[in-house]
Amino acid sequence: MPPANSLFRTVLRLAKSPALMAYAISGSVAVASFLSTFLLARISGAAVIGHYALAISTVNLLASLALFGLDRILIRQVAGDLREGASGQARAAIGAIAGRVGLMALAVSILWLLVLFFTGLNDWLEGDFLSMALVGAGILVVPFLRLGYSAIRANGMPVLGQFFEALPTLLLPLAFVSLWLAGEAPGEALATGLVIGFQALATLGSWLLMAPRIRAWDEGRDIPAGLLWTGTPLMAGLFLQQLTDWVILAKISSSMDAADVGAFRVSFQVITIILTIVMTSETYVAPRIAGDVRVGRYDLVWRRHRRATALMAVLASPVVLVSLLAPGWLLETAFGPEFAVAATALAIMAVGQVVHVARGPLGAMLTMAGHDGVQLKLTILGVVVGLVASLTLIPLYGLTGAALSQALPLVVRGLGAWIMARRLIPRHAVGEGSGLQP
Repeated sequence: MPPANSLFRTVLRLAKSPALMAYAISGSVAVASFLSTFLLARISGAAVIGHYALAISTVNLLASLALFGLDRILIRQVAGDLREGASGQARAAIGAIAGRVGLMALAVSILWLLVLFFTGLNDWLEGDFLSMALVGAGILVVPFLRLGYSAIRANGMPVLGQFFEALPTLLLPLAFVSLWLAGEAPGEALATGLVIGFQALATLGSWLLMAPRIRAWDEGRDIPAGLLWTGTPLMAGLFLQQLTDWVILAKISSSMDAADVGAFRVSFQVITIILTIVMTSETYVAPRIAGDVRVGRYDLVWRRHRRATALMAVLASPVVLVSLLAPGWLLETAFGPEFAVAATALAIMAVGQVVHVARGPLGAMLTMAGHDGVQLKLTILGVVVGLVASLTLIPLYGLTGAALSQALPLVVRGLGAWIMARRLIPRHAVGEGSGLQP
């Protein structure tokens, strides 16, 4: 048995670990997100959640289009520049990326509002018009929030970056509780507006934190040729992934009713706990992997992958087991009897998450190692599977078909990413300064 002082030092070292802090924030986000859905379900019902989920899904879809994959490029470029002491290069990259994203966000927001006001899309979706109009504001806010916390992470502060990413989610249940205590039931438009407002607050905070640090760097230099276009595969990949999720909600909304969308959204909220764990691992290790790749330390890249995967499996296993073994009990107990209709859907999506967790942070590995094209091809394959499944299975099997449409692309992408990472990323160090290729 180790001496008491040695055990104490070990506990103290773990308590100070940035990784532990990152997962603590991740756990808080998962709890807050679950609590927000619980409160909205109990206070306002399934139909409100259905409209709210469609609006937020649309924000995320179109914001990814405006962002153009440049948040990941910012992490890769800036983290590598700072590791090499080229702060001027990092400063120029942030400025150029922010300018491009601003123009794209404005264009996408205007285009969305024109489509909303002058076409019948919202009637087909049976969405809440005010909530869908607020999507235009979300498109302007979300890309800059993602750039802000990505810049913080690239600057060597992953926990702070994660805090600003988590802040809107942490504030939302507090707002719902306050409304409940005041005797108000939040509608879909108010819930959507609160999310976007909290995202705007987090955006402001993240850039206020980074602004003095960026000013302290060297004067900006010319950015690498083609930098602003290197995010295209990432943008396309993320957009297509989110398009699959959006099509599922849209198909349910157009062929069933808002309550069915709400039930599916609640079941997916349980799955989001697992997704949060996976995303936390990827975002935490991504800047470190970028630095390891820059100096050819692929052995460290795979070591980080193994450790992150093991931790993800431990943290996700309770949610996976409950979702597989007692999905109906979980949905009915936590959210109410009207949500138990999605029990089978929850169990199916949990199976997909088993594969997602088992693959580990392969997305961060492939991206930070410069294999964006591979990521895009895998994403396109997954999207094709998801869209075909959505269009064929949802009309036949309802929510069960929707769950299959969500789970099958994860399995396809997960297996494909594992095969490609083993083929493309060396397992041993290849020497400092060797670049991306061994």
